[in-house]
Amino acid sequence: QAFHHPPRRGPRGALCSAANRRPAMVDNFSREDVMTYTAQLRAHATAKEKLQLQETMGPRKEDMSLGEALEEVITTMQTDKFWVDLAKPLSAAREALEVGANPASRQRAAELIRECIKQVAGLKHYFLMEQPVLQNAAALLEDEAQQATLASLLPGVRTTRSPETEAALAKGVEERDRREQKAMQAAEGPWHFVEVDNKQDVTVNIAVPASTQKSDISVTFLPSSLRVAVKGHERQPAIIDGELAGKVDPESCSWTLEGSGEKRRLCLELEKTMGGLMWHRLLSISR
Repeated sequence: QAFHHPPRRGPRGALCSAANRRPAMVDNFSREDVMTYTAQLRAHATAKEKLQLQETMGPRKEDMSLGEALEEVITTMQTDKFWVDLAKPLSAAREALEVGANPASRQRAAELIRECIKQVAGLKHYFLMEQPVLQNAAALLEDEAQQATLASLLPGVRTTRSPETEAALAKGVEERDRREQKAMQAAEGPWHFVEVDNKQDVTVNIAVPASTQKSDISVTFLPSSLRVAVKGHERQPAIIDGELAGKVDPESCSWTLEGSGEKRRLCLELEKTMGGLMWHRLLSISR
């Protein structure tokens, strides 16, 4: 009792398997969306490489320069996709000083660092050691008598990371996101949304009456929207009818009817057009 789209065939009639299936199209994404997402992925990957290199070098035995401290904090933030955007003011501050260290660039860099400090100040368990280092960096830049540059040393600073930060990034964010996602999904509708980081497919499970047959089900997959209706379900005229949180390839989407009795369910499989982009929910918030 299952329905799915017929398998696609290649130019000579051969079945297209998951391994040789054509890449999902991204034509419906704006150039700005693609560039932003690509920049985030690049920053995340570069930061992970830098972190691995730093770990092989062992503890520092000398004080860090202003540039080294900023770079390490940026790397720490960018190693977790959740904090990539938080590092943007620090990256801009570093770039301002790279162009040329003068009163205007130092003032601008200090303002950007203060902006970042303000953003992390409300985070109770994150970046505890980084905050005072950033405070010292901003103060150094604001003291024009020091004429600070990226090469200026931060006395006593040999690392910007703390064990608390690494532990929180590894566990706290994941646990909090899981709780928030479950609460968001429960409020969204009578379905269970399953999404795995860096995977192209998402699954939606919907509990249906025990007597439900495939002839009772109507599913319409479109690139940006989804409609699901089931005869006998308490939610009418449709269980789902709205704009998706992201775009899908309709030809690669399918549904099956599974289980029996109280465990009877409709299972939807949707394929994103951009597999690495997390939705966190099924439908767009603006629906």
